Amino acid sequence: METSSGLRHNQSITDPLEVAVREVDTDPPSPRDVELIATDAEGMELQVVTWKKHDVTVEWEVGATYAITGGRAKRYSDASGPELRIHSNADFDVQRVTPDSGPLQLLVVGDTHVGYRHRPSSTKPPWARAVDNRRTFSRCLARARDLDVDAVVHAGDVFDHEITRTDTDHVHEEIQQTHDAGIPFYFIHGNHDNEAGNETLRRGPGIHLGGQTITLEQGTARISGLDYGAGEFSRPLPEVVADEDPSTSILVLHDTPYPAVDGTGTPIHRNDPNHLDLREFLDRADEWLDLIVSGHMHVGSQGSIAGYDTPLLVTGPTAEISTSTRENHPSTWLLTISEGEIQIERTELA
Repeated sequence: METSSGLRHNQSITDPLEVAVREVDTDPPSPRDVELIATDAEGMELQVVTWKKHDVTVEWEVGATYAITGGRAKRYSDASGPELRIHSNADFDVQRVTPDSGPLQLLVVGDTHVGYRHRPSSTKPPWARAVDNRRTFSRCLARARDLDVDAVVHAGDVFDHEITRTDTDHVHEEIQQTHDAGIPFYFIHGNHDNEAGNETLRRGPGIHLGGQTITLEQGTARISGLDYGAGEFSRPLPEVVADEDPSTSILVLHDTPYPAVDGTGTPIHRNDPNHLDLREFLDRADEWLDLIVSGHMHVGSQGSIAGYDTPLLVTGPTAEISTSTRENHPSTWLLTISEGEIQIERTELA
């Protein structure tokens, strides 16, 4: 592996020189084609110049790393730029370097319902009357920090419909602490998330996933989100992924997906007149969509949409708030993505 310190003036580059791009100018004075500022593996700054006559077709991306061979090193002592400048020539070749970063890990949760304690006791099942979801929200994000995951993905209903300033401050502080640990927090809005809660989430540093698609770990995963739509798609559906795209594609919802079934073919959804029928969407997405994650239903489970191969993960809540059964096993879910495969591990919040 070449380094810039070992290159002499007018020397050809025969061993690969890895550079990390910092700035790209795609409109320099002609006949130059592209100018960029980069650093080598030792952190030394250099300039790379490609000329139109050499027809270099590279989509330079800031932050990405490339291995350069061919080209010629030039050293200048003027103050107009870095001392070392690499100029393209007829032998110039560039390959993007994809780092081996190991598997991608996501902690997935849903229905944390911070503020649930404000509901009247008469509306709660007996086992949920003492539940304070601030504690379980903290435990979820503490688990994310302990595991040092790459991101947290929340499938909606961060808050309950009645909340106080204490609730919003608590959530904001936990998300901030997780962000400060280098772990982004992505969320969608559920049917209980009201404007006060949404305003807290908009303050950041959490990132609203509703209607958006984000890419993680240089294309390892594409995650799309849709806010609660009461049986309708709240935003346009994610675009079809090209066959050559190696990304693992995940869709995050907060609706009752229909027709959801478990591994035995038994329906796992509630009797919800506002269910979201996914069949038409899956007719064109089943081949490239790798996982559907759904909140909203208060019993966690794994299954699929009847007649389709795409796996379904129903997060369930993070506390015992299901009105149908106390045995709803509040959980977090660890997704490990490696070489296009997803492993799902459930950990109950005892």
